[in-house]
Amino acid sequence: MSDQDESNHSDPRDKASDFERRLNARIEARRVEEERRNPSRSGWSIGLRYGSDFFAGVLVGAGGGLVIDRLLGWTPWGLIVGLILGFAAGTLNVVRAARDINASGDTGAKN
Repeated sequence: MSDQDESNHSDPRDKASDFERRLNARIEARRVEEERRNPSRSGWSIGLRYGSDFFAGVLVGAGGGLVIDRLLGWTPWGLIVGLILGFAAGTLNVVRAARDINASGDTGAKN
């Protein structure tokens, strides 16, 4: 009967240390998972993101301008207006991307 009593009434310090061990393992697993999802960004990756965001805006604006030119017959003006709107959209995309990166606190620069 004494063996059963000992298993039911184990030392509370053992339970606490087991809990701490499991908690620390869980915290470390979560930290690794967050780091995997949001790796630190290098300068190249940030620059490529800015460039591709800007280029996409200009490309879509130029494509929309060409479509307007074909449909309405405004030969140079659709492309000109589309390029201006594309530059504006590309600039807005870069500003948004910069805000996102700065808000995350990860600039990729090492001092």
